[in-house]
Amino acid sequence: MNWIATFQAITKQKILLPFYHTVAELQLPHIQHLYRMKTVKEFLEDLDFLLKHFEPISAEMLYHFHVNKMVPQKPVFHLTFDDGLKEIYEIVAPILLQKGIPATFFVNSGFVDNKALFYRYHASLAVEELIQKGALTHGLKTEILACSYKDKESLFQYFSQQQVDAFLSNEKPYLTTEQIKTLSAQGFTIGAHSVDHPYYYEISLEEQLRQTLSSLEFVSSIVNQKLRLFAFPFTDFKVSQHFFEEIKPFVDLSFGTANLKKDEVAFNYQRLEGECGTMRTLEKVLIKEYVKYLLKTFLGKNLIYRKY
Repeated sequence: MNWIATFQAITKQKILLPFYHTVAELQLPHIQHLYRMKTVKEFLEDLDFLLKHFEPISAEMLYHFHVNKMVPQKPVFHLTFDDGLKEIYEIVAPILLQKGIPATFFVNSGFVDNKALFYRYHASLAVEELIQKGALTHGLKTEILACSYKDKESLFQYFSQQQVDAFLSNEKPYLTTEQIKTLSAQGFTIGAHSVDHPYYYEISLEEQLRQTLSSLEFVSSIVNQKLRLFAFPFTDFKVSQHFFEEIKPFVDLSFGTANLKKDEVAFNYQRLEGECGTMRTLEKVLIKEYVKYLLKTFLGKNLIYRKY
C-alpha cells in the first residue's frame, strides 16, 4: 500500500517543505554533538523518495502559489537549507544541479565569510575539546550543550576565542560571499536567517526585528534577487502577530520549523525537519507527521495562533 499517496489524499497537504543544515561523509566537530547529519548516500535516498512522491518547485513557484492562493494540482516540495554551511557549495549544490532540484539556502549575515561562529557550534567544539583532553563528564556536557544565547560568552572557558578564530580560519565552516553569489547565479535562492542565530522567544521584539531586517538587507546587498525570504533560527515559537505585521513590508515569505502545521500568518510557512533524528529516513518521519497532522486536525490543534 502506498501510504504516502494515501496520506496526501486524506490530509490534502500538497506542499512539503523539508529543511536540512548540511550533508557530509565525516562527522563535523562543530555539529556532531548537536544532531545527526545526513551522509551523501542518505541524502540521495531522501531526494529519490521526494522525487518519487512530489514534484520539485522553486521558491518563485511557491510564492506564486501563495500570492494567487492556489493549491498545486500535484504534491510538490521545495528544499531548504539553514545556517549557510560550506558543504552547501561543495556537496549539496552539485547534487541538486545534477538532479534538477531547486533549493533555497538561508544564511546568517554575522557568519558569512567566517566572521564569527554560531554559539551552538561553539558548544559542540567545546565538548569535543574536553573529550580529547579526557576531561568531559556527563554533567559538564549537559551544562555546555544547554548554554543559552545570552550566556554564550561562558563557552570561551572551554574553547577559547583564539581556538574559535583558528577554527574559522583553518576550517572555514561557512559560505563565503563569493560562493553565495555563485549559488545565486546557478539558480538557487538565497534567504536570510538572522544575524547570529538566537532563539527569538529569548530576545526582545526590537532585537527580533533588528536581527531579521539586518539579515534581509545583507542578502539583498549581495545577490540580485526579487524574492525576499526569511527563515527563523531554531523556531518561530511564541513569535507575535505584531512581529509579522512589522516585517510584512520587507519580506515575501517566512518559514518556521513546526513540521506539518498551518499558520494563521498566511506568508509564514512551516517546514519539515530533514535530518530526522533517530528515525534516519525522511519517509518514516513524513508518515509520522501525517498521522500527527490528522490527530491535531481532529483535536483542533493544527493551526498556530499568534498573540500580540
